[in-house]
Amino acid sequence: MKKNTVLYLLLIVLIIMNGFFLFNYIGRPGQNGPKESGNFIAKELKFDDAQLEQFKSLEIKHHKVMRAVGDEIKSLKDQLFDNITAASVNQQDINNLTTSIAGKVVLKENELFKRLRGIYQLCDDTQKEQFKSIITKARRFDMPGPEHPSRSE
Repeated sequence: MKKNTVLYLLLIVLIIMNGFFLFNYIGRPGQNGPKESGNFIAKELKFDDAQLEQFKSLEIKHHKVMRAVGDEIKSLKDQLFDNITAASVNQQDINNLTTSIAGKVVLKENELFKRLRGIYQLCDDTQKEQFKSIITKARRFDMPGPEHPSRSE
């Protein structure tokens, strides 16, 4: 009887935890999700209807390209990591795969630049200044942090 009680309590705790995680990660009310976060810049710049339509068109094109390139990178990385467990490894194949992956990363960076440039070109003069400010703030996350203590000599 005692063993069953412990199992029932454990089962209830697990059900509650699963419900909590499902609520937080899938269906959280008031959470806008990834699509809404893409509209952040349009809201900040207060695009008019015409600008908003052009912005949506840019976003659709951008996401198609990024998804395609991301899928290609994933495929290449799958090929690369399949070699980890191979009986023998051809270093030239590894070099070719890593070079291909690097080329796809360059494509992603170029696409990001084109997207941001396209948004900038949609802006009027006032919005362009605000856009510069937003980009400057966003770029601060790219800046390197403090040097690692074991590296400083």
